[in-house]
Amino acid sequence: MRLPSLRNLQVFESAARHRSFREAADAMFLTHGAVGKQIKALEAELGVELFARVGRRVVLTQYGQRLLITMSDTLQRISETVGELRRESRRPTSRLPVTVVPSFATRWLGPRLDDFLERHPEIAVELIPTVATLDLLGKHIPLGIRMGAGKWDGLEAERLATEVLFPVAAARGVEGFDALPASARQMLRYPLLNPYDEWEHWFKRAGVRAPFTASGATYEDSLQLLRAVEERKGIALGRKWLVMDAIKEGRLARMPGPMIRTTNAYYLVYPKAYPLPAAAQVFVSWIREQIQLCHADIPAYLTQR
Repeated sequence: MRLPSLRNLQVFESAARHRSFREAADAMFLTHGAVGKQIKALEAELGVELFARVGRRVVLTQYGQRLLITMSDTLQRISETVGELRRESRRPTSRLPVTVVPSFATRWLGPRLDDFLERHPEIAVELIPTVATLDLLGKHIPLGIRMGAGKWDGLEAERLATEVLFPVAAARGVEGFDALPASARQMLRYPLLNPYDEWEHWFKRAGVRAPFTASGATYEDSLQLLRAVEERKGIALGRKWLVMDAIKEGRLARMPGPMIRTTNAYYLVYPKAYPLPAAAQVFVSWIREQIQLCHADIPAYLTQR
């Protein structure tokens, strides 16, 4: 059976929904006369009256009501199907496992990952936080982010970001103290967390000649350490890439004194035995861009000095 004009059906649906030829005309950018003409053409095709005039108004006849119900149901089903198709078009088609240092994943990469997913919904990034040196080739993992000296057997290593250390404290202060220290020397009176890190070397660089006495609690990893700092337990030597967001957001504050370089850096690593898959190449380009954006956005007080 041949369908009536789809355009005439569209005009009918608008007129029936608005209960007005004039409002339908405005909604469809047509003249009032054009709407009336197309409704008459549809009625002629169907052989029934769809509207009846009551004074200055138009009302649906029983035939018009039946057609509107059918069209409404059909349009709803079309809308639902279109929505499903659009959602399916955004579903990831590539899975990309990436091993990453847990502290870097939580404090830097994770908060930025939504940007990648918005740009590339076809790629499902699966972060694998670990400090273990996984066999990427054996476990079929195409890409990793490691901290180290840049030498791993069987892996290409591209330096992503160098790291520096400097003291940080909660912006709200340290428990038991009225104010944050105004100098490196004053910090000797405060609890210095993870006292065996690089504190002695840092105080020498800061020109503090007083003997350094270990004090303060020790935490197993950087995440626990920075959580303790934010909870006002003391001052710690923070890694720039792990604390920059917290400083920018006002949760942490940099303390007086120099930065000291670490011997390690963050590296992108991938097996030499096979080239990076397309999804991994896209991710690598994105993370390089994010690193550059951070470099451009780092305030002067977080640059090397």
